[in-house]
Amino acid sequence: MHSNRFQNKSLIDILKQSKDLYGDKPCMRRFDGEKFVDLSFRQFENKALNIARGLLSLGLNPEDRVALLSENRPEWGASYLGTLAAGCVNVPLDALLKVSGWSHIIRDSGAAVLIVSRNFLPELEQIFGDLPNLKYIICMDKPLSGSIAVSLSELEEKGGQFSEALPTIESSDIAAILYTSGTTGQAKGVMLTHQNIATDIEGVLQKIQIKENDNFISVLPIHHTFECTCGFLTPLAGGACITYARGLASKLIIEDIKNNSATIILGVPLLYEKMYAGLMKAISKKPPLTRLIFKATYGLSGIMLGLLKTESGKVIFKGLREKAGLSTLRLMVSGGAPMPPEIARAFNQLGFAFIQGYGLTESSPVLTLNPIEKRKDASIGIPIPGAELKIVDTDSRGIGHIIARGPMIMRGYYKNQEATDEVLKQGWLYTGDSGWVDNDGYYYIAGRLKNVIVTQAGKNVYPEEIESELNKSPYILESLVMGRSLRGQRGEEIQAIVVPDYEFIDAAAAERGQEFTVEEIERTIKQEVARYSSSLAEYKKVKYVQLREEEFEKTSTKKIKRYLFGHKAEPINLKNDSGKK
Repeated sequence: MHSNRFQNKSLIDILKQSKDLYGDKPCMRRFDGEKFVDLSFRQFENKALNIARGLLSLGLNPEDRVALLSENRPEWGASYLGTLAAGCVNVPLDALLKVSGWSHIIRDSGAAVLIVSRNFLPELEQIFGDLPNLKYIICMDKPLSGSIAVSLSELEEKGGQFSEALPTIESSDIAAILYTSGTTGQAKGVMLTHQNIATDIEGVLQKIQIKENDNFISVLPIHHTFECTCGFLTPLAGGACITYARGLASKLIIEDIKNNSATIILGVPLLYEKMYAGLMKAISKKPPLTRLIFKATYGLSGIMLGLLKTESGKVIFKGLREKAGLSTLRLMVSGGAPMPPEIARAFNQLGFAFIQGYGLTESSPVLTLNPIEKRKDASIGIPIPGAELKIVDTDSRGIGHIIARGPMIMRGYYKNQEATDEVLKQGWLYTGDSGWVDNDGYYYIAGRLKNVIVTQAGKNVYPEEIESELNKSPYILESLVMGRSLRGQRGEEIQAIVVPDYEFIDAAAAERGQEFTVEEIERTIKQEVARYSSSLAEYKKVKYVQLREEEFEKTSTKKIKRYLFGHKAEPINLKNDSGKK
C-alpha cells in the first residue's frame, strides 16, 4: 500500500507532501497550561520553514550543526525540520544528561547554534563562553530578561522577512548526528541520512497501517531515535496527530489518553510494566467475587488466545479498558529494551493489540516488528521491508551475533572511523546483540554480547535471561547480573546485585502488622533469588547476592548503565554456613 512512496525523498519532501495531503488537519496537540491546543499540518510546515529561513538569516551554512534540547513539544519537531530545510544537521541532546554531557556533545559536534527550552537555558548560558563554535542560543520560550538567547518567535519573524530561496536537500545528506552512549559509556555520534530515516519510516508504514484519524500519545524522550522516527516523523508522514502528554506520571498519561482519544502509544518495557501493575493493583482492591470473576475470565481469555488464536479479551475486558481510561488505544508498541513476554501476553489477553519491535540508533532505528495479526509475545518479530537480518557465529543452540543490512543503516560514526569499522563490515551492521531465529523467521534476543558471562566450564550465560527471572519476584524491584571472577582460576560465577521493592515489602509488613528487619529483608531476597532462579540450568544459578538501596542509573530508554557497576561491594553468599547449597 505504501510501497516506495518515500524512495529517494528527503524528510523535507515528506513534510511538504504531508502538508499537501493533510493541510488543515491537526498535526500536533499540546497542553498550554489550561487546555490542549492544535497545530495543523499547514501551520507546522510554515513554522518549520520560517525557522529554516531564520537560521539562514543568521549566516548558517549547509552542513552546519544545530543542537536541540527540550522536553517533548511541537517546537522541537519544527526546529528539527527547520534545521534540515536550511541544509543543516541536527544534534539532538538528551535532557537527562548533565551540563558536562551537553558541553561535550556541543563541542565534539561543533554545533554553531543551540535551540533550547527555557527549562535548560540557565545552565547552558553559563557555559556559552567555553564553547568556541557556538554562535547563537535560541530559546523556544520567551527568554528571561538579561538572557543572551534570541527567542524562537523572533527567529521565525526574521525568517518570514528572509527572501532568499531555501537550499535543495538531497536524500543522501546527513540529517542528524545522534550521540549514543547506551549501556557502555562510550558516546559515539551516529550519522543518519535523510534516506536512512525515510526508508525506515517506509518500512514501518508497510507493517503498521496508520490512519488519518490516529492519534499518537507522545511520552518517550523525543531526542531518542525510537520516539523521533516512530513517534514524530512516522505519524507526520502518515497523516496522524501527535498529542504531547503533560507529564510522565502514569495517572497523567492515562488522563491524556482518555481526554484526547489517543489510539497509539509507543513505550519502553518499564512504562508498560507500571501500567500493568496499576491495572492489577486496581483489581486487587475489588470485592472477592469480582476478583474471582476476573481471574476466571482472564484465564479463559488466555486459553482462547493460546489455543484458538481468538482475541476474546477485546470483548470480555471492554468494560475494564473503559474504566481504566484506555478504551481508545488500538495499538501499543514496545521498543528500546527487551520486553518481558508475560507482560506482552497480559496486555494481549486484556484485549489490547500489543507488539514489540527491535532496532538500534545505528539503524534509524527499526529493524524488526511483530506482525499485529501473527505476533509472538517472546519475539522481536520479523524484519521490516528493506531490512535484512541474519545470525552469524552461532553456538550449538543456534544463538549467535545478530547482523543487519539495508538502506536504514547509518553512514557511520562522526569523526570516528575506527569505531565505524568495528561495526560496519561489507555493508552489514554488527549489532552487538546475540539472538536466534525460529523456523517461521521470527527473531529473538538473548542479550548483549559484551555482557556474556563465561563460566568455569566454558558455558555462555546471558545475564538478561537471569534478570528477567529474578525480576518476576514481587520482592525485587530490579536486578543486575554479572560475572564474578574466580580467584586464581579461569571463568566466572554468577553474581546478582538486587534492589528490593520496598513498596511491596512495606505493604507486606503492614499486612502482618510488623516491620521487616534488615536481616529479614536480606534473608527474604536470598530466598527469592534462589526460588526464581531454580528453573534455570545449574551453571546459570546465582551464587552471590548483593543488596542495593537505590535504583540503578539508566539510559533514556530505561536500560541500566552496566558500565557504572563493577565488582564493588563484598557480596552475600547464597550458600549456608556448612557450605552446602
